[in-house]
Amino acid sequence: MRNRRRSVVWIAIALVLAALAITAAIIGFQNLQRSSPIMVSAVLAFNSGGLVPGPTVKAPSKNLGAVATGRDIWLEVSWKFFGELRTLDTVTVGDLRARRLVRSHDVPSSANSEIWFISAGSGDILENTTSTDIGFTFDGGNPSVTAQIYRVVGASEIPAATASESGDRITITIPADGIAFISLIASGTTSGSMSNVTEDFSALCGKDFLGIHASTSSTSAESETATFSGNSTADFAAVALQSAAAR
Repeated sequence: MRNRRRSVVWIAIALVLAALAITAAIIGFQNLQRSSPIMVSAVLAFNSGGLVPGPTVKAPSKNLGAVATGRDIWLEVSWKFFGELRTLDTVTVGDLRARRLVRSHDVPSSANSEIWFISAGSGDILENTTSTDIGFTFDGGNPSVTAQIYRVVGASEIPAATASESGDRITITIPADGIAFISLIASGTTSGSMSNVTEDFSALCGKDFLGIHASTSSTSAESETATFSGNSTADFAAVALQSAAAR
């Protein structure tokens, strides 16, 4: 009888220890997921300096950042035509077409701000490319362009949210441990700034065309509002990304 009781006690202890081990493993796995932050680098800024011969604007031999598994290239692009309604048809990285995620206006338009994406990690054609030409091709005319290129590692390639707005602000919901890219064009002004974000590039491009390209992050799921301070209405485009480990 005594041996049987001891066996029952040892079995109970073993079950408790097993339960604790399983709990610890689950917590450890969750912490591992949370310990994989998105890494973002603003690797390239571009300013055409005003109107340039079109329809393609080229930024030659531009840095894409270091090679990495899961590397993606995100591009914020603002552009303007003077007296013409146009469309940005393609953005190319090397000879490869990027994919547009969001733009501030339906087209054709005389001015727009847009966000594009291309995968450049392991197994992709660009996996070993650290520098290449960037091309912006329109459906004609003489464009002016500003852009900011980002190297992103550890983010899902599927946006958690996109947004577009005209006015003085834009709001987008960022997932926990996520990031957001926010791009704007302000026509009719030569100065201004965007608050509540990190301005990675701000440039006057040609006559009365201000392009601002920014990013921000959040440790908890929340809505972030970026506000433009200037003497004109701004057109915004925004994308929010979550960690690839959170999918």
